[in-house]
Amino acid sequence: MKPVNLHSGRARRILQGHRWVFSNEISDRLSDYEPGSWVEVRSAKGASLGSGYINPRSLIAVRLVCPRGQEPTRDFFYNLIKNAAVRRSEVYYPGSECYRIVYGESDGLPGLVVDRYGEVLVYQITTLGMARMEPLVQELLVDLFRPKALVYRHDAHVRALEGLPLEKGVAYGELPDEYWVTLDGIEFQVAPLTSQKTGFYLDQRDNRKALRHWVRGKRVLDLFCYNGAWSLSAVAAGAGEVLGVDQSSEAVLQARSNAIRNGMDDRCRFMEDEAFHFLKNVEKGSYDVIILDPPAFAKTKSALPEAQKGYTDLNRRALLALNPGGLLISCSCSYHMNADIFREAILQAAQASSRQLRLLETRGQALDHPVLLAMPETRYLKCYFLEVM
Repeated sequence: MKPVNLHSGRARRILQGHRWVFSNEISDRLSDYEPGSWVEVRSAKGASLGSGYINPRSLIAVRLVCPRGQEPTRDFFYNLIKNAAVRRSEVYYPGSECYRIVYGESDGLPGLVVDRYGEVLVYQITTLGMARMEPLVQELLVDLFRPKALVYRHDAHVRALEGLPLEKGVAYGELPDEYWVTLDGIEFQVAPLTSQKTGFYLDQRDNRKALRHWVRGKRVLDLFCYNGAWSLSAVAAGAGEVLGVDQSSEAVLQARSNAIRNGMDDRCRFMEDEAFHFLKNVEKGSYDVIILDPPAFAKTKSALPEAQKGYTDLNRRALLALNPGGLLISCSCSYHMNADIFREAILQAAQASSRQLRLLETRGQALDHPVLLAMPETRYLKCYFLEVM
């Protein structure tokens, strides 16, 4: 295992628990290292900081996996995945058949996410070093969980930065033509090969449960509704009427199918429209609760200024459509849109709409997407419950 030496003063962040080593922190010539190979990271004084895999072509040159003194053996990775699964099944969501088993760095496995949908597992690899370990990943997942199907979703565009192809398929078993799972008492159809992400937005599950406290008897608007998960959660909690809006005809069809499956189609309608266009034509004060859960507006740092304008405009229009005393649930899954910038965008929206807001809850991603305290990069989802005063 070749050593990678850091410049003086660059070990402190790693010692605190951060798992990335950036290319400008390394004193060695990066071209001397084989992409995807395993390396030992050392401080400027020669102390071992652990080991991981390297990609000289990436700004994140090394992703640490093993603590010092630990070899990257099969048993080591087996135990990492097993322990992550036990935390979800016994502590975070006991009795649930759906959860994220592995969330990258937060579970000690950078470049890997694994989601469980009952007897179907879906995994995604986004880094070259983890891609070289893919046969072992498949073997361990089959050995540990004995799934009916093991699906890979290697279609995240971040793979291109690592020189990896975009692809998806079934690695093991057979995927049913139609597959349903139960999440928090509601049945959803999951299509791991064709749906967004790995088949479902698991990261909002705790926020959807929190919504249930606020919607009884209310008129609810769910924008960017996708498969209707927020909408159906509102109906399950006793909302008077719910309208879900999404610009994707496929998403709207899936949402309607989910509503029918759960016997909620009499209280929950869905329509195809673009969110900004829809809000432009809504009368003021039409809704008691509005949910804004858009896709990432800022996928790169350079896109942040325009994204902030987009979030401000979206929230401004939503605030105008709310009754005084109404509830705005505003989310951002853009990592580059940090909490301070997101808060500023909402403040600007409130000012532009002549509304005052009371912050009821500050929320984030679900428990199965844990945030590593030493690594703020593992936190991306912001979710505010705001009361219009």
